[in-house]
Amino acid sequence: MRWANIERLWPPTQPGFWLLLSVPLLIVAFALLFHWRRRMMEALGDVAQVGRMAYSVSGPRRTVKAVIMVLVLALGVIAWVRPQSEGKSVWVKLVGLDVVVVMDFSKSMYARDVSRSRLNKAKQELAWFIDDLEGDRIGLVAFAGSVKEFPLTTDYNAAKLFFSELTPHDMPVGGTAIGKALSAAIRMLQRAREAEGLGKRAQVIVLLTDGEDHQSDPLQAAKLAAKLGIKVYTLGIGSRSGDLVPIVTDDGEMAGTMKDKNEKPVVSRLDERTLVKISDMTEGRYFRSTVASFGMEKIRDEMKGLKRAETKARMRRKKVEQYHWFLFPAFLLLLIELTLSERRSLSKSKKYVRGLLEKSGEHEG
Repeated sequence: MRWANIERLWPPTQPGFWLLLSVPLLIVAFALLFHWRRRMMEALGDVAQVGRMAYSVSGPRRTVKAVIMVLVLALGVIAWVRPQSEGKSVWVKLVGLDVVVVMDFSKSMYARDVSRSRLNKAKQELAWFIDDLEGDRIGLVAFAGSVKEFPLTTDYNAAKLFFSELTPHDMPVGGTAIGKALSAAIRMLQRAREAEGLGKRAQVIVLLTDGEDHQSDPLQAAKLAAKLGIKVYTLGIGSRSGDLVPIVTDDGEMAGTMKDKNEKPVVSRLDERTLVKISDMTEGRYFRSTVASFGMEKIRDEMKGLKRAETKARMRRKKVEQYHWFLFPAFLLLLIELTLSERRSLSKSKKYVRGLLEKSGEHEG
């Protein structure tokens, strides 16, 4: 079982987070309400006597309705994040393009002005993008002051494994060299083009970074990409106002903030100007990642019209949607809750009251 839209539950700014949190809160609210009602009955007199007087209201039915509402909400949240099963393995022949994702692993990506950190947000964006691929070959370039490469492949799980545990501490040279990373991505695409032939499929580069580069010339690399007909889509990670760059240990613990040579705190800001220039020069587009949405989704939409070529047939597990197994029971339970009355039938109530009156008459006699 996997969850296609698990990102709807995190970070806390996502509505799904509050929907999920409302499940235990609703349980607590009903418990407090029932407790308050009992206290009110105790204040009126003997609980058993007051209960007999209010016989028309069924306590068990009221409890059942509360349980149903909690279940409806819980099932609805589960359905909303789209549970999927792997399904059967089938041989498929897919068409796709070549994509190299260039991802920033410089220490400025530890800044926490986006989600838990810029690095965490970038990894979320990339994970969503890879999960949405169908037949495209993907290569990865991780960079700081140097680069690490993962060649073009359709093994998406292997691609995700490459970057999932990678951190700035794994980069041999610190700093930010966007130009060097773009050049590495261009070389990777050139090798694929030479092996397959010119014009077989479109080639694109997707750059995820906060845009700050003090070591290389990214615009020169963008010129080469444009000359080769490679579009570069850029995704800005970070805020325009910027944030302090924390010092993070190998264990992931905070150890203060970075300072410059004058002992002033280092503030990292999103450099959108450079990213816009890179994308404009290559006929790509710039997008900004936000807490509320995935910028890679917009980039994926932009790529839909590009030329694709057939890839080798491969075994794939076709994912099967399972949300209906949760949504349909939730709908039925909601109908039951709407039709279930908290009150007993009028005939039962009259019969019960008649019995109390008869007992009262016998007692007086």
